Amino acid sequence: MNYIKIFAISILLFSCSENKNTTTDLEKIGLTGQVKSLKFEHTKNEKEDENSFYIDNEFYFNENGMISEQNQYSSEGLLHFHSFNYDEKNLLISKTYFNGSREFVSKSKIENVLNKKRKLIMQSEYRALGNSLTDSINLKYSVFPYQITEFLYDSNWNLIKFNVYDRFSSNIKDVTELNNGKIVKNSIVVIEDGEIFSESIYDCVKYDSKKNCIRYKATGIDSTESFINARIEYYK
Repeated sequence: MNYIKIFAISILLFSCSENKNTTTDLEKIGLTGQVKSLKFEHTKNEKEDENSFYIDNEFYFNENGMISEQNQYSSEGLLHFHSFNYDEKNLLISKTYFNGSREFVSKSKIENVLNKKRKLIMQSEYRALGNSLTDSINLKYSVFPYQITEFLYDSNWNLIKFNVYDRFSSNIKDVTELNNGKIVKNSIVVIEDGEIFSESIYDCVKYDSKKNCIRYKATGIDSTESFINARIEYYK
């Protein structure tokens, strides 16, 4: 199981802010300071071995604390490269996709739904149809969302959970839970009966000087453990 998945989801789908009511991508994943890049390294085996890690996801942030680029890797090398575009209020409005050779693949548009408190409650991604590169002027998008994310808050409007629905996995949802701004649990749940298909619980086991977590322990539903290193680079 890919234990880095929830971190990718949390950044990819959270991307939003609104004027003074801004919650940056960094804040949404519990990071402090002027973070420039974040790289997750995942163990290849179940033992905590410093020499058995490989980069799984790599994120770059602008100085507003919003994600600008993401690289996704396997143990064989770069798989995908994504770039993110925002409006003047720092709301995510589009994404551009490239393959492992950094060749253009596709575009998508993002639609955001905010409540009366200007909090993001739903975000939908629509993929472009046809050749997005050569037909950028008359670009058309699918009427069916590629992915939908709904956001749930407590009484103080702190984000406590978000659910991801994928077009190609319509019978399940990906549920991520937060506590005090930190991601603590990720579950794959069958929508019809609520059965938990898989689950991972996350604990921080090491922090850096800015009190950002740089090593996580992920415990699966069968009690197997995996370890994740986070390499953080800061703006100077």
